[in-house]
Amino acid sequence: MSRVILVLGSPNDNQGRLGDIAISRCQAALLQYQLRPDSKVLLTGGFGEHFNQTHTAHALYCQAYLFEHGVPKTAFTDIALSRFTFEDAILSKPIIMEHGFNELCLVTSEFHMPRAKLIFSSIFTELKLSYVAAITPCPAAELQRLKQHELSVMDRERANLAALNAPNSRDQR
Repeated sequence: MSRVILVLGSPNDNQGRLGDIAISRCQAALLQYQLRPDSKVLLTGGFGEHFNQTHTAHALYCQAYLFEHGVPKTAFTDIALSRFTFEDAILSKPIIMEHGFNELCLVTSEFHMPRAKLIFSSIFTELKLSYVAAITPCPAAELQRLKQHELSVMDRERANLAALNAPNSRDQR
């Protein structure tokens, strides 16, 4: 069974330093890779005002971090130059199909997991999915704010999925 560990992007600063959330996701992915070194790693995150304003894709900063922590360059697939969660899934799909993966291990933060599960379970119906929640290293009030934001965008994601699956939409699967 061929497995991909898909790590969702998170902010870095204007010097390319990964934020605590991105590091926690990379650490969770590193553990998954160490448990199954036959896995490939697919990283998401391009450029965006709210998470990466440098001239280097966010996913490449994550790739450098994981490489420095022992993941060989041969383990990485192409990156998905996404800007948000729904795009993470849409832009990852062709990469996953190209490699013929049949198992996807999705790594994101625990506060982000309900939205990520909604999207990825709808778009990757043909794969065996597993989910790994990285613990978010932040104060309780900030974690609560992040959870509230995630709840506030669930209806938008359901609408995005409905539009994607509408009979007249372009099939991106």
